[in-house]
Amino acid sequence: MSSYGKLTINGSSKLETSLSLVLDNIAKNIKQRIDENLYEAVILIGGYGRGEGGVVIINNVEFPHNNFDFLVISKTISKDKEELLETQLSNIFKKHTKEINIEVEFSIMSSKKLKNLQPLVITYDMKYGHKLIIGDASILVNNKNFELDTIPAWDIRNLMVNRGTLLIINDLMLEKGNLSLLEKKIIIKHFIKAIIGYGDALLFHLGNYHYSYVEKNKLMAEQVGVEKKFKKLYKEAMEFRFLPDYETYLSYDLNDMQKEIKKMLQDIHILCEKLSQKNTTMNWENHVGIVLNDFLYENIGIKDILRKVYNLTKTMPHISSLSWIENIKFKSAGFRGMMPILFPYVLFDINNKKVEKILEYFFELNNSDDTIEGIFNLFSHDDINRYKSAYLSYWKKYINSNFVKEDYGLEERVS
Repeated sequence: MSSYGKLTINGSSKLETSLSLVLDNIAKNIKQRIDENLYEAVILIGGYGRGEGGVVIINNVEFPHNNFDFLVISKTISKDKEELLETQLSNIFKKHTKEINIEVEFSIMSSKKLKNLQPLVITYDMKYGHKLIIGDASILVNNKNFELDTIPAWDIRNLMVNRGTLLIINDLMLEKGNLSLLEKKIIIKHFIKAIIGYGDALLFHLGNYHYSYVEKNKLMAEQVGVEKKFKKLYKEAMEFRFLPDYETYLSYDLNDMQKEIKKMLQDIHILCEKLSQKNTTMNWENHVGIVLNDFLYENIGIKDILRKVYNLTKTMPHISSLSWIENIKFKSAGFRGMMPILFPYVLFDINNKKVEKILEYFFELNNSDDTIEGIFNLFSHDDINRYKSAYLSYWKKYINSNFVKEDYGLEERVS
């Protein structure tokens, strides 16, 4: 059996052996059944790739808690061959992981694309936190661009947004009431991911990010300027990730916990933006203008400039409450660029009349009531949930096409 090192933090030697055997069988079948001219390497990333996978104990029996997450580095092949490779790999993964009841996610990326990929948090994490299953991953390991100091600040904002969007889903799920046990567990998982994501973003801006969850947990505990309450929350989330304890969280009032977590993460969000922009005067009144201005002038490579120019040709709502130059910035950012900038106002229910008007036009939920009372009620409870539902629709359209509201018991709202 191959030596992958530890795959989990708390797993027994029996579970470790079981997981390693599955990986061995996957590697064996890939070698037997797939033409080696199609791929460079298959690597295990994510928690198990870092050697920090989660373990859940059910009736005193250990089971893997997270998915197996693979990156397949392909050679330069045609679309048809890539589809063949995907089908063959999918069959192999399903065959062997079924035995231990673990889900699999995998993506295929050509070595050429990987080599030229923009440095991101995920590329740094993959470079230093993976296990080689089969092939040669030197195209990843030797890439000198995938380092901490090359990660752009906007990618850290996207990290917060990706994880924070789970709390928007939570808001709408909690609004339904009468939740099943499965739905409650989904909400708890979202708590954990959001807390860790925001904590990771904060560590990055404080100059202490690390690919290892264990190391990040230690680094967070050492931070002097971070509130003890959040450090405790981060530590508990990390412990849950390694060894989930749903019973403890199920004993809490999930609505109250959602509110408390959002309150803390709102403070983390603006702190990260201040650190990113090196602007201590930033607040929720001037945040959109500062970040949008930065977006316009950051990333001035040819591709970025062309993308911004292209966005100017696209149809986007004209916002009467913005100046003409602000509208140009708004359009140049496009829908994908504006989503992360407007996100905190949707998640944290921030009361800002100028941003509320932008949200109205952005999500095409224009409020025709121009009376004082209508404007006062512009961001009522029902409108907040309309914005959140609209946000998730845009999330699917512009950011994550795999997102399905119905998976969370949420239905499309008719505006």
